Amino acid sequence: MKTGIPSDFRAYLSGRGASLTGEQGADHQHVRARAIGVGAFLSIFLAVGSNYTDIVLRGTYLTLDFSAPGAVFVFVVLVLGLNTLYRWTARRVWVSTLVFVAITATFVDHCLQTPNLSPMAPGMLFVAFLCVSMMANTIMATRGGSLGLNNSELIVVYIMLLVVASLATMGLCETILPAISGLFYYATPENKWLEQLLPIMPQPLLVDDGAENALFFEGIGPLAIEAPYSIWIRPLLLWSVFLLGLYVSMISIAVILRRQWVERERLAYPLVQAAQLMISGEDENRLLNGFFRNKTMWAGASVSITVGLLRMINFHVGGFPVFILAWTLPLGYGQGLTMKVLFDIIGFSYLIGPEIAAGVWVFSLLAKAERMAFSAYAVSQEQVVFGIVGSELLHYQGLGALLVFVGIGLWVGREHLHKVWLAFLGREGAARDDDEIMSYRGAVAGTLGGILVMLVWFAWLGVPIWAGLVFIILALAIFIGIARIVAEAGMPTVITPMTAPDFMVFGLGSNLLGPSATATMATTYVWAADIRVFLLGMVANGLKLIEGMDKRSRRLVFWSILLAIFLGITASLWTVMDFAYKGGGVNTSLWFFRNMPIRIYQTAAIGLESNGVYWLGMQFMGLGAAGMLLLMWMRQRFLWWPLHPIGFPIMTNWLMEQVWFSVFLAWLIKVTILRYGGATLFVRSRYFFLGLLVGQALTAGLSLTIDYVTGSVGNYVFGV
Repeated sequence: MKTGIPSDFRAYLSGRGASLTGEQGADHQHVRARAIGVGAFLSIFLAVGSNYTDIVLRGTYLTLDFSAPGAVFVFVVLVLGLNTLYRWTARRVWVSTLVFVAITATFVDHCLQTPNLSPMAPGMLFVAFLCVSMMANTIMATRGGSLGLNNSELIVVYIMLLVVASLATMGLCETILPAISGLFYYATPENKWLEQLLPIMPQPLLVDDGAENALFFEGIGPLAIEAPYSIWIRPLLLWSVFLLGLYVSMISIAVILRRQWVERERLAYPLVQAAQLMISGEDENRLLNGFFRNKTMWAGASVSITVGLLRMINFHVGGFPVFILAWTLPLGYGQGLTMKVLFDIIGFSYLIGPEIAAGVWVFSLLAKAERMAFSAYAVSQEQVVFGIVGSELLHYQGLGALLVFVGIGLWVGREHLHKVWLAFLGREGAARDDDEIMSYRGAVAGTLGGILVMLVWFAWLGVPIWAGLVFIILALAIFIGIARIVAEAGMPTVITPMTAPDFMVFGLGSNLLGPSATATMATTYVWAADIRVFLLGMVANGLKLIEGMDKRSRRLVFWSILLAIFLGITASLWTVMDFAYKGGGVNTSLWFFRNMPIRIYQTAAIGLESNGVYWLGMQFMGLGAAGMLLLMWMRQRFLWWPLHPIGFPIMTNWLMEQVWFSVFLAWLIKVTILRYGGATLFVRSRYFFLGLLVGQALTAGLSLTIDYVTGSVGNYVFGV
């Protein structure tokens, strides 16, 4: 009898540390200008479309968290639709010409019949791109080429989409505009914000049109006046200085940590495995991508597609049955156990180790028990704004655990980090960086330079140097910790147990910070609070894909990321501003245009009333740190220990209450398959669970497309 590891499972194991996208054959697949052009347009399209669906259609979120269904949907359209179309028509020049003429004629006719059509409407953008791309494809076909992208070029495009998904809505652009203008609109004689907060707020960062910004929040309506766009220029330019430092430091940190996470520790990176298989399935000699020829994948996709289609039909027609996928079990003491079936969570969680999945759902149940105990003993709650469920002490506990998790991770990678530092200094023994998107010298300089820019920016606003430094280091540590959890545990829906501004305002207190610094810290909720998605996490996941690129082309990825940041932010901000002035922000997303700005300034007002250091919270922070140290020691010391401690830092955030059951289901299915079907069945079954993700993204995109065409609003198909 033949013994040993099955060949397909051996390939899977080696693929976790090497390339799943065909690095061996990627040396000749250089990135050309066509990839940057396609990536630039799709970045603009995703930025506009994400905000359009949130503000106008009010449907399923496309860029709310790390699952980024919008990026996945656009990428599937590119790989399955556009790339196939380009290659098929390029083989028949006359067909490519006919397709170009038909699309252009339809586009022009539609524009002539609809004179008031907005040029920034997603449909207009996409059809215009089809016209231009088919013209380019026809020209290239006459020379024996096509616009079809190769593997390396697809990697660049997908990384650009991930970057835009991290900034378009929750990550920045739908939060910053209402936040920096809401003080004047929501100020009342009762809350006295103009009297108490305005004198100490960083006024250069705020927007005031002299009329309480009512036009932005309520819309111009029938008034024949121009929107005051010019008043936004100075505040946004000042914000851009800080954001430039922040984003450069995030990209640089992702580059520094890539080799440690990808090659030395071999993290699973579940969030990009579907994209990896799509990219590796590209074959210039075959029209249809190999990933989409897999029947097991389509079997999984059919599950989420069926559920989503029934919800869509029931929304538009009514009377159709829908699957109930959420239940709540009352537990007492004001607590309930929520059980939801979330296809994306199941799909991602199936791709991680059983001990990691067990650690996530077991610690989530432990957090529920802790909340019940705190409720039973009437432990009071400090007024901390974002993400608090039950007592705030649990969140101090989680922050302590998260910081230890980050610290131990950096300690484990100390050899690599030392070599990176030697590369920065130009000394012997330095780590090689010819396969990174930027040199290690540039990455270290970018990290230090970005921190310096942020520190000077805070000092200019009146924040003490020590407070600015503590805040920046704490915020970056939180970003690194959550990015590591996303890369290792595949949790697309996760937030920090406590935000950096909450810790500064409520943990350290206004006595230490001072009134001006306290108010300034409240404005950082724009980018440092409710962080369900952020740039560092997306770039860290995206850099896993560069293993499938030739080394020379990898340096272009850095510039494509910067281009995606610029295009994504510009297109998103313009879309949000344009639709807010036309229809009124408060008539769209209540969270972004009402609740979040109100909470930001409530935080500033409440923070001014806090006294000194919150020592009880600091004690629980120490307990969380000690608990994490113990769990890490148990995992290293005892091979039989069944729980990965990665779930301990995040068990207190409210999102885990929504996703734990789906993680449990994925864990149960995977353990059963490994026990009775072995490694071979597990490897083959991956496609089914990746299909759940693809099917959910396709259904969400189809639903929003139908809503766009029909003008329907409020059709929320999937999400937490």
